[in-house]
Amino acid sequence: MKNLIQRFNQQWQQLTLNAQPRRIVLAFSGGVDSATLLDLLVHLPQQNRPQLSLAYFNHQLRSDSNDEEQLVKQIAADYQLPIEIGHWDHGQRTSEATARQARYDFLATVLQKTASEVLLTAHHGDDLLETILLKLIRSGELNELPGLRAQTAFRDWQLWRPLLIFSKEELRDYAAQNMIRFVEDSTNQSDFTPRNRLRHHVIPELQQENPQILTHANIFATELVAQQQLAHQFLGLWYEKMALIKKSDQISGTFPPVELDLMGWQLFWQDFIKVYLPNLQMCDHQQLKQIAVLTQTSSGHHRVNLQDGWFFSQTYQQFTFNRTAPVQLTSSAIKNADLLSEKYLLRLNQWQQVGQQSIGVFERLPEDFSGTITQLQVPTLPQNLTLRHRLAGDRVQLSNGHWQKLSRRQIDAKVPFDQRDATWVLVGDQRILWVQNIYHYKLSNVAETAKIIYVLIKN
Repeated sequence: MKNLIQRFNQQWQQLTLNAQPRRIVLAFSGGVDSATLLDLLVHLPQQNRPQLSLAYFNHQLRSDSNDEEQLVKQIAADYQLPIEIGHWDHGQRTSEATARQARYDFLATVLQKTASEVLLTAHHGDDLLETILLKLIRSGELNELPGLRAQTAFRDWQLWRPLLIFSKEELRDYAAQNMIRFVEDSTNQSDFTPRNRLRHHVIPELQQENPQILTHANIFATELVAQQQLAHQFLGLWYEKMALIKKSDQISGTFPPVELDLMGWQLFWQDFIKVYLPNLQMCDHQQLKQIAVLTQTSSGHHRVNLQDGWFFSQTYQQFTFNRTAPVQLTSSAIKNADLLSEKYLLRLNQWQQVGQQSIGVFERLPEDFSGTITQLQVPTLPQNLTLRHRLAGDRVQLSNGHWQKLSRRQIDAKVPFDQRDATWVLVGDQRILWVQNIYHYKLSNVAETAKIIYVLIKN
């Protein structure tokens, strides 16, 4: 264990190379990981030891949560450390996302209350490998990898993970040899979550193939972060040459004079959005691909609909990211029930006049098309296409395969109440494929035989 202590002290010195924090908060669950991290922190050399506070959040979801809280309090007392306890008043809101948000809000409150500079978590090497595999399973997108970093930002503070170089087995051995008390979460033994299934079945198989798999995952994550940082600095030189004009909810400029392939442009715009448009939810892979195609061709005038009313428009070498209120396809607001009952039967690859505009569903983009483009992924070409307004009970299928009421999606997208019934909906073979400004269908598992079609709107 002396080697582990030495490695931890070296890791801590590396983390504090640029700044030695005076006060830190440890997100303390009471489990073996955070209990071991606590002991290692307490035994740092005196000159490297910051003022430490513990933060424990009781989600109150398990029958033994109160007993666990009492043990956590006792552990804090044993080390003579201050501890802040938070409780989740969740009611019926017990999703993983709401639980995570409540925990983050609590940790931010403790950081502020204790005037601390850094938040510590006890994520270790097994967690890192599990996270990498989960990201690969769910999307494989580079911006989501590696998932866990040794140092990153957490709101107005720094977040450090000093245990990423250690395995779960090493931490358990340390706890056993030093007789460290900790809480054992019974839910960790189930296969209910994807992470647990990876932990119990996949990771052990990988470790049998190569016992160094955790070390390799750490090397991969460290090198990937360094590559991303280098790329970001290099891209910043291009941004300076793009004659950018920034306004509220809008940024425009000219394309940089560089040669990139399609994937290169996708990564370019991915970084650009992250830097300059933090209020825009990150585009999905297909939207980035559409923008990249327009950047490569840079002829005519085109538009790509993004999330929450955002769109990307391109006119030759000029581009704009903008956010506007939903655009009506008719020349004026729909005023009565007769207009709301309006519907059109569309034919694939043909235009349909709708008010002062034309709409069509095409298998290929017409040459020199100037208008709004929305790309859809469908399992087969739809035979029956209908353009209509919203109906009670309408539901849309999400990319994860789940379903959502269209009314709820409009609320989430902040569509004004008086415009919701007037929203245009495209139905193909009894499935909603497109909803004006806020939704476009894509396969939850994209097969090689997926068909690409385009919803086009022109004046």
